[in-house]
Amino acid sequence: MDRDNLIPIQEFCAHYQVPETFISSLYDYELIEIITTENTQCISVTQIRNIEKLIRFHFEMDINLEGIHAISNLLGKVESLQNEIKRLHNKIDFYEDQ
Repeated sequence: MDRDNLIPIQEFCAHYQVPETFISSLYDYELIEIITTENTQCISVTQIRNIEKLIRFHFEMDINLEGIHAISNLLGKVESLQNEIKRLHNKIDFYEDQ
């Protein structure tokens, strides 16, 4: 992976003022992916929006990691169902136009 698209966890945590153990816990719960390069643990810039959401869940809404894991799974399923509905609507529109 291109190193330009990676942010060291230390820098990310300093910027967002969250403990590194929180990021490690997110990784342990398989909520984020950590990439190790040159003995430095990093996250991809593509994960920032998701991690910001998880930070808000935990620090602003006081939801524990187990709750965050459950919420993330449910949100993923909702998004998948919404995509399926959109796909089916497009299919219906295709056949109605013929």
